[in-house]
Amino acid sequence: MGRLGKVIASAGRLLVGARWLHDPLDRTRPVAVPLEPLGPWYYDMGRAIRRGDFHRFDAEGIPRLRVRGVGVVYHPSRVASFSLAHATRYVQTGEEADREAALRGARWLVANQVRNGPLAGAVPIPFDHRDLSAPWPSALTQGMVLSALGRAFLMGGESAMTQAMGRALEPFRRAPRDGGLRSPFRDSGDPWYEEYPHPGEGTHILNGFVYALWGLRDAALLEIPAAGDLYRAGLDSLARHAEAYDIGYWTSYNRPDRTPPRVASLYYHQDHCVMMHVMHEVEGRPVFETLARRWEGYLRRFRCRLKVLTAKTGDFR
Repeated sequence: MGRLGKVIASAGRLLVGARWLHDPLDRTRPVAVPLEPLGPWYYDMGRAIRRGDFHRFDAEGIPRLRVRGVGVVYHPSRVASFSLAHATRYVQTGEEADREAALRGARWLVANQVRNGPLAGAVPIPFDHRDLSAPWPSALTQGMVLSALGRAFLMGGESAMTQAMGRALEPFRRAPRDGGLRSPFRDSGDPWYEEYPHPGEGTHILNGFVYALWGLRDAALLEIPAAGDLYRAGLDSLARHAEAYDIGYWTSYNRPDRTPPRVASLYYHQDHCVMMHVMHEVEGRPVFETLARRWEGYLRRFRCRLKVLTAKTGDFR
């Protein structure tokens, strides 16, 4: 499907009210292997396996990704997703093949961690800002890999997994100008872990920050030193600033320091709804459930979706 076809399809989904594009974890479903204290991941990624999202494997069974203008690359977020998908299915079914797949991905992530903390060598593709030349770290990637390594440790008992998790916390302490991920949220002193850590401007992307929090939470539950402090600081920041992503009829994808926020696509708006439900479920803070229900209300209103269609003007990322 070309660019025009994707725009038309995205606009159509907005207008008709598309099916849910995410698979929240059903925590009432019986599990075969508890993997305490973590359990399955926060999303159920079994559908990603069934529909063949992971299909371009190397000779060792590690998934790769084709990137336009770059070629086929090992992307740490894709490898982490693969490991988490199989780890979650292993919890549900106890199938040894899923355990082995999850461990295979996690071992690759450990083997490709760079010395100063970014996991899997950081993001290997260029980005359309000159201050993010490949490879660059990402809070989204760090969070997903922390979650993958934590579950791999519980499945295999390999100390290399928790050692890598400890090293992976270092970028959460540093500012982007120092190769880290931590920026203050706009004019506050509250931390925001950046999916795109531009030294010149905080972009404050919501979903990337929440993925980072989930990884830090998993590390804290495994008692990785300092993970708890990083998680709690980020959790408090999210509770204080998630409201800033509400634009009155939808959510914004980001809240940059100096440029206007981008209206979220249908995919990301639904993602924001699920994430707020998850945060309420694991932390019990009413602010998250309040936002989740309000944002789901926007999804049900045609006038809100129509306003998004007008606001996006062809930008359906």
